[in-house]
Amino acid sequence: MDKKILESLNNAFKKARITGELCDASIIKYKDSIKKFFSVINKDVDNLSVDDFGEFIENMKDKESSNSRIANVISAVKWFIGKLQKDGSAKQIKLEEIIKPKIIRKEVNYLTEEEVKIFLNSVESDINDGMAIRKIRAMTLFLFLLRTGCRIGEALSINYEDIDRMNKEVQIIGKGSKPRTLFLTDDVLQWIDKYLAMRKDLNKPLFVSLNGRSRWKQTDVGRTFRRYKKLSGIKKKFTIHTLRHTFATQYLMRGAGINVVQAALGHSDAVTTLKYYAGPASKVRVKEMINDKYFDFISANYLDN
Repeated sequence: MDKKILESLNNAFKKARITGELCDASIIKYKDSIKKFFSVINKDVDNLSVDDFGEFIENMKDKESSNSRIANVISAVKWFIGKLQKDGSAKQIKLEEIIKPKIIRKEVNYLTEEEVKIFLNSVESDINDGMAIRKIRAMTLFLFLLRTGCRIGEALSINYEDIDRMNKEVQIIGKGSKPRTLFLTDDVLQWIDKYLAMRKDLNKPLFVSLNGRSRWKQTDVGRTFRRYKKLSGIKKKFTIHTLRHTFATQYLMRGAGINVVQAALGHSDAVTTLKYYAGPASKVRVKEMINDKYFDFISANYLDN
């Protein structure tokens, strides 16, 4: 990547981190995407045109990259150019004219009640084989995510002194720098206490590395999660973000209002919540209705005896 672009990019990320516009995990993803774009389109920002984005899409499609990956890269580059234009350090390329490939949204994946039990039991069984801080830390984080519906980056940004134990809640700054309250249950607080009691460090982050010197990183969390996913034996594909989907879907299936789930997730409007979660929740309710015993009279005379 051109030295001038890299310097501008680092400055943009520095500001975004200071203002809280982007969390550390998002910065890593954006940086990777922007580097990818400029590795394909070897130009400086001032010489970019709308046509270059079309060329980038064609190049990525030739390499069989997914539409989702291509769209994410373009979104990151548009964000970067927008920042440069705002500072007056890039020409006014019309960002609204830059197209992205259409993404076919998949149905939200979530864990059933039985799968949640199986997954958490895999962690509990590991703890029973020998109580180690890394195992207690894992259970604490997984329960925290399932019980609050927060994003992994949000959970890892919390300091333990932020927790209001009297009201069982914690204030966080979510996506888009929006403040939000997470409400904690007794079991989550008990596991937090168990985890903190085992720690030897005095650092402020709620979740820290095993040596206690730094905040637990999302990449390291991923390795821990994949280990327990494998131990659980659950065959369906799911990621740590699926725990957030599970929180939302399970609450909707149990009758929680869409606005309540929207507030819990930190979505700007209910449309976003509906787009992601109403489908899976409705699907379960339709299945329950079809299997309702009330309708047995329809088929009672047509079953083989």
